[in-house]
Amino acid sequence: MKIFLRLVIWGLALGILFYGYQKMPIQKIGEEISQKIYLERNNAKFLPDWSNEEVLKKINDARESAGFMKLKINDKLNQAARSRLSVIQTDDDYNGKITGVTREAAVKNSGYEANLIGDLLLLDSFKTIDPIVAWKEDEVLKTTLLNPDFKEIGLAIKNEQDKVSIYAVMVSPRKIIPVPKKVVWGGPELWDAVNKRRVEMGVNQLSKKDELCTLASIRLNQLLELGKLDGHAGFVPLLDRADLKWISEKYNISEYLAAGYQSPQETVAAWEGTLGHRSLLAGGEFVWGCIYAQNGFAVAMTAY
Repeated sequence: MKIFLRLVIWGLALGILFYGYQKMPIQKIGEEISQKIYLERNNAKFLPDWSNEEVLKKINDARESAGFMKLKINDKLNQAARSRLSVIQTDDDYNGKITGVTREAAVKNSGYEANLIGDLLLLDSFKTIDPIVAWKEDEVLKTTLLNPDFKEIGLAIKNEQDKVSIYAVMVSPRKIIPVPKKVVWGGPELWDAVNKRRVEMGVNQLSKKDELCTLASIRLNQLLELGKLDGHAGFVPLLDRADLKWISEKYNISEYLAAGYQSPQETVAAWEGTLGHRSLLAGGEFVWGCIYAQNGFAVAMTAY
């Protein structure tokens, strides 16, 4: 009897378990949870993407810590960096010999004129790495990173789920020296411009004196040989020369100097805008004068 009751109880228990398995698909629930975890793991980005701003800050912090100036990002150089990273990853062309896209060619093709070029590469590295530490471990890359001549930078960054690749091109721009404009005016044009302005300001025109032209000619040659204005340092010694002293004894003489202006009108405007030189244009006491000019240097002498 006891055995029979036990069998009945075991039968009922098995029946209940079987019925519960049919109504509550525990296996399917487990499969759904496992699939969900798998999908989330493969779709989620456990580490954030690296950005140009973040990498640039790391580079500039390293340079500032070493006492060097920050680099400025340049859009043309960004283009050059992207083309270099592309051929490195696609063609394994690290030096550009396969595709012809060297770092120099990439920079030039972007329309940038560079004097000196260097580059940094970090390929398929985990995002947990510090790029500065990695570059400093290599003496060549460390020298590039901390080169004081570099002024601008271009960056290309390719992010994957947990890895990142970086190419940085660093340059010093080529200095473009402007060709100076040829000065095509001289003393006669400036003489006319000065007298024209004197009339406009309500004073008399100057009359030319040969002895004043002698002084102006000598002073102009002095300035041309010196290559700059001398602050009238040669004026008094000239008046004191034994062969010329008679001129300063006969006249009250003033000297006006100018350099670097592209036209007679610019020179006159510069004199007018300076209190010490304005008397050349507005001084009614002056009767005589002479002006010599060449290669942008001008000397005016006035006297009464």
